Amino acid sequence: MRNKSAKPDRVRLFTELSVAKLKLLKNEIGKQIVYYDRRQAGLVLRINKTGSKAWRVLYYVDGKTKSEGLGYFKPNQPGHVSVKAARDAAGNFRANKSTILAERVKQAAAHSETFEIVAERHLKRFVDGKRRTAPAMRKMIERLYPKWGSKPFETIRRSDVSDLLDEIEETRGPRAADVTLAILRRLMGKYAVAHDDYSSPIREGMARIENPSERARDRILSDDEIRTMFAACEGLGTFGNLVKLLIYTAQRRTKVSTMRWDDLDGDIWIIATEDREKGNAARLKLPKPAVAVVQSQRELRTNEYVFPTSFKTSRSDPGKHYGSFSVFGGGKSALDEAMAQIKPDIPHWTLHDLRRTARSLMSRAKVRPDIAERVLGHAIPGVQGVYDRHAYDLERAQALTALATLIGRILDAKSGGNVVALRR
Repeated sequence: MRNKSAKPDRVRLFTELSVAKLKLLKNEIGKQIVYYDRRQAGLVLRINKTGSKAWRVLYYVDGKTKSEGLGYFKPNQPGHVSVKAARDAAGNFRANKSTILAERVKQAAAHSETFEIVAERHLKRFVDGKRRTAPAMRKMIERLYPKWGSKPFETIRRSDVSDLLDEIEETRGPRAADVTLAILRRLMGKYAVAHDDYSSPIREGMARIENPSERARDRILSDDEIRTMFAACEGLGTFGNLVKLLIYTAQRRTKVSTMRWDDLDGDIWIIATEDREKGNAARLKLPKPAVAVVQSQRELRTNEYVFPTSFKTSRSDPGKHYGSFSVFGGGKSALDEAMAQIKPDIPHWTLHDLRRTARSLMSRAKVRPDIAERVLGHAIPGVQGVYDRHAYDLERAQALTALATLIGRILDAKSGGNVVALRR
């Protein structure tokens, strides 16, 4: 334990004078340097990036090296821990390690709030009603309650977070793991600000996708995959219709799933704008196939949402009426299974890929790029975006009609080729 992995020049016989003389060399500035005591097993002196000198004792837990803080070496200042005091503290800790750690966990469990209590307080104070993505963030945190809900918040360690991310990456992919990590980082950071003795277990390097450029996707569905998707949607009820409207309108999943009947005026859809939202298409004239999809939902109407969920989702109020569709994981799994029965070995795709597919189809249909971007609700850059205040309602309506027409031709095609009928 003491010096097996330590470099010879890092092993010293600590004295008050020798420790006082230790300092960071020019090539060590900005780094953290550790020295090992030759006399007391496990005792180390860590010189931090700022030059402060901290005593720590090393020990093993489940084969992993851990360390415990013993105080700071700062002669003639309050709280100074001498070499002798550090050796005594290190020896006592190593001799009584099991008892000390067990008692610490017991005390923490007795006094610490559970993860669910801390998480709910964080959601109500910083998320609910304050962020555009609040429903998704709440759902992401509530997914953790079965595993961490009753766990004392301050007992959650770095290894617990790492194990959780491993599990999410394996079951739902690296992107979901990184989104969870970002939410936990904010939650634990806010808790650390309000509690003197708490340090967040989250560290740099825990993300599952290290290179941000790898997050970018370029997946679009081929014509054959679009035909397969539409065929599979026929037996999936509300979710099938929701998926169709995603590609017919090129809108985000949340906007389509939370569409209300009151948002519709004939074939005009007034898209709700949330607080802090960067922008959306605001107002769209739906093409005839999209209107047909919406009308088919009227016979399924159970509340104010065009696409209602099929079960009660409120955790705090089980008697609350049905909300908007939110079971995307189950719906997508059912769609994938139905598509596989029609055409096996279709590469993985996500619902958001339909938005990219629709945008690409508009380019195929000769829709002007700036009009296609306005359909998607993207901000127009530069001077044009600042000074052009025209609504482009007619142009966007024509773009969606062109998109629906091209999708119709794709669905009518008998082969898998990119065949588009030419006008005379």
